[in-house]
Amino acid sequence: MDQELYQPIPKDIATWDWSATLTRPITENHEPLVPLGLLPEQIIVQPAYFIQGLSGTMSELYARQQVQKQLAYAASLLPANYHLVIFDAWRSVTTQAALFHSLKRKIANSHPDWTKQQVIDATLTTVAAPSRNEHKPSPHNTGGAIDLTIADDQGLLLDMDSPFDDFRENAQTNYLECKAHLTPAEVAARDNRRLLYNIMHKAGFTNLINEWWHFDYGNQNWAQCTSHPEALYGAIKPTFPWVTILD
Repeated sequence: MDQELYQPIPKDIATWDWSATLTRPITENHEPLVPLGLLPEQIIVQPAYFIQGLSGTMSELYARQQVQKQLAYAASLLPANYHLVIFDAWRSVTTQAALFHSLKRKIANSHPDWTKQQVIDATLTTVAAPSRNEHKPSPHNTGGAIDLTIADDQGLLLDMDSPFDDFRENAQTNYLECKAHLTPAEVAARDNRRLLYNIMHKAGFTNLINEWWHFDYGNQNWAQCTSHPEALYGAIKPTFPWVTILD
């Protein structure tokens, strides 16, 4: 076991602030989107929202070219025969809106005593607001955001103590680092989170602290976390010879 890849996740990461993140300027570098399903030895594409039938999704997942290269490097750091499993990457505005409003309804139903603003604030901890503002694109709409986990040598997803797209407190990346008196199962899940966090960090990605599965490169999230003066990626969409993506 490479102990470097199981270093603790920092406990003192600040609460995410969308208002600060979206002020980062964007200087688009015009890097293309590329498909992620062409490296099956390292990366498994499992398009969660296409499988669920959400509007605006496709059966292939796309990300910026440099993101694909860095994912391949991250996968190379995994134990033998382990794989990265990508749930989502580039996301259309239509899909972003469907996710945002679906989660908002779930939270509102779970907390009928909350105000409209409380529901929106809670929704924003997990799903960015849909946006057509070129200066404030949602992270996935840039092709620089990735939702992923790890599958073991038996093809089973590693236990992270919280499912993908969980909006509860224990979805926070460092939740198990901060919790006292872990059970053996929680210790194993904590170590699995550490592995994912550390290989992605080593590959140049930053993490959205509210979501153990979400990592960024090149977009405003990444610029905010790295104190980079500007983002490299703005809104984009795939292009095909015979198809126009209207979203």
